[in-house]
Amino acid sequence: MHKPSELTFDLRIEDLVALLFFLINIVLELFFRELRGQSLDISDVMIVIPAVALLLAKEVINYFVAGQGNQLQSARDVLAFVRPYWRIVRDWFPFLVILLMYYSLWGKATLLLVTHDRDAMLLRWDYWMFGTEPTVWMQRIISPPLTAWMQFSYTFHLYVIPIVGCFIYILRPRARFREMMCGLVVISFVGILGYLIVPAIGPMYTLHSVYTVPLSQPLAVFNRQIQFIDLARVTRDCFPSLHVGISFVVWLYAWRNSKALFWILSPFILSLWLSTVYLRFHYAVDCLAGFVLAPLCYLLANWLYKRYGEVSVRMPIPEGLAERLRKTGWAGAKLEEPDL
Repeated sequence: MHKPSELTFDLRIEDLVALLFFLINIVLELFFRELRGQSLDISDVMIVIPAVALLLAKEVINYFVAGQGNQLQSARDVLAFVRPYWRIVRDWFPFLVILLMYYSLWGKATLLLVTHDRDAMLLRWDYWMFGTEPTVWMQRIISPPLTAWMQFSYTFHLYVIPIVGCFIYILRPRARFREMMCGLVVISFVGILGYLIVPAIGPMYTLHSVYTVPLSQPLAVFNRQIQFIDLARVTRDCFPSLHVGISFVVWLYAWRNSKALFWILSPFILSLWLSTVYLRFHYAVDCLAGFVLAPLCYLLANWLYKRYGEVSVRMPIPEGLAERLRKTGWAGAKLEEPDL
């Protein structure tokens, strides 16, 4: 009896972590919608399903691009030209995956597990730890120049990953870059699940009537950047603070790869952390959660990459397709022959 032929795909550990996140996401959607007698809306999965399809399509493309050539000389020439560029795309692909993970919570998804905001609980934690609400206390140090710097620091979150990522990708072994990508996916995984468990809109909205000092400054460019970030963010993305968590993880990879880069980034990273509270986007407890999670996710991601790196996954295919792949030479060494 013939066993069907199989294609073997090498899935990277960072892709597997992302696929696990999307699987958990869709299972939670189905379970809790059914539990509450709600119908599953297309908006609930409008990011998840395309994200999974894109991840799988990437591996199919990689199978053929990275395979052992084609019998046709023209095909070999095209593949030889494409491979270096495809390798760059594949290496940086987790950056897109993180955005897809984040925006999978767009709309009603952040109230999936807990159907009400938990801002009151986070406020109580802030008062318990600090004896006051830090965003309100900071009103005494607000000034236009400091606000301008805080707004720049907050938007630095958009640049810190490319800065450190490009440095490692160009000047350090490629494995170090993949470690960093894995770290970013892991901290995003944990942080975004935190948004589901502790949905909160943040002090900017819950305490708006308490603030008496406006966050004004004369540089319109920073105001526009903050307005864009506020418009583009998921409604409930406070606990834990991924502005703190992600920047901390990136900072740790900077330390691992270049002490000079680490110290150059230090004032920007520290200011970024302070800006999350100063600009009233986060409660202080959100930031503390980011501080705690970042080193744990850093260690977990490094262990996962070292232990697994890439995981081979076999997919049965029809014998007719397998035969065509053998004839054209696309299959290379990754087409497993059937057992008799």
